[in-house]
Amino acid sequence: ANLRKQSQTAGEVTINSYNLSGMDQSSLHTLDYAESSITDFSNRYTPYPYTEFDIVPITTSAGGVEFPGLTSISRYVYPDQHFLEVVVVHEVAHQWFYNMVGNATQSQPWLDESMAEFLTWQYFLDQYGVQEAQSYRAEMQSSWDLLDEEPIPVGLPVSGYSSDGYSAIVYGRGPLFILALRDAMGTISFDRFLRNYSRHFQWAIATTADFKNMAEQDCGCDLSSLFNAWIYP
Repeated sequence: ANLRKQSQTAGEVTINSYNLSGMDQSSLHTLDYAESSITDFSNRYTPYPYTEFDIVPITTSAGGVEFPGLTSISRYVYPDQHFLEVVVVHEVAHQWFYNMVGNATQSQPWLDESMAEFLTWQYFLDQYGVQEAQSYRAEMQSSWDLLDEEPIPVGLPVSGYSSDGYSAIVYGRGPLFILALRDAMGTISFDRFLRNYSRHFQWAIATTADFKNMAEQDCGCDLSSLFNAWIYP
């Protein structure tokens, strides 16, 4: 296929969006979403670590697939502007959680996938305000509703879920847990915790225990009951 490249900058980061014939306008949208989210997450957590970020269309059943400094987006996502924004921002979020802050993706997938979903919610709040954030929260809730809000633990390994259960819990109940944690800690303490967590575990492997310990250190509180209710089997 003949790919064309469109580019935009976010500070010192060059963002390249590669596109196929007929995708020019959607490709320009991906540049805007990537620029906004890279800027947002760099300010909130820790600066984006590379000078380039590339977005390429592929044929896949997933919405997108993340790699360091690169994400591939399903070509079937591009015509749906809202879903395209969600997927691009989610994949950008993985540059922080999976890439910079590593985790055991098979045994503790919530630490990157639920976090990427939470960051997508945070992006909608930062970019568009409370109403759009609430709308995205409803989308996460609808994922969990597919299992009738069954309280399956968020902290299971990938192998601990059915395929439907994995999506509903890790992408639905998981980010809802992080929102519950935000409520429990208070926004100021929670935001400080995530910034400290991002920086402390940059280029390291974090665990669920690390996440809980740093949150408790920041708020000076015991979060065991919350983690027991949501995360642990």
